[in-house]
Amino acid sequence: MADLVVITKADGDLIVPARRIQAEYVSALKLLHKRSKVWRPKVMRISAKTGEGISDVWDKMTEFQELMLTSGELLAKRRRQQKVWMWNVIQESMLDHFRHHSEVKDQIPLLEDKVADGILSPGLAADLLLRAFKEKS
Repeated sequence: MADLVVITKADGDLIVPARRIQAEYVSALKLLHKRSKVWRPKVMRISAKTGEGISDVWDKMTEFQELMLTSGELLAKRRRQQKVWMWNVIQESMLDHFRHHSEVKDQIPLLEDKVADGILSPGLAADLLLRAFKEKS
């Protein structure tokens, strides 16, 4: 979910639709559960053509950063992300190792076809591949 939604091209003939879109986003964001104790997502309009709202968006970004830093939420979020990234790297590495394993790589396309054709269940095909992997690891 976004912390700041910026509606662009909010000028000329597009100002009325931009206001409507802003109101719709504000309403939609109210329905979502609160992710932060110190910040609610903001919806702003800007125009690069006229320059209107650009400095306000920068100010809001700065305010967000300061609040997240001083509250400790940014550090806590980064710590959680680091753990998730670690496990993602492990999963990707393990899956790559599994897919290139000598006893598994040739069986994968055959078993995928059997699963797609309804001959084997996905669970049974996975079990066969895992057994082949374990036997030669």
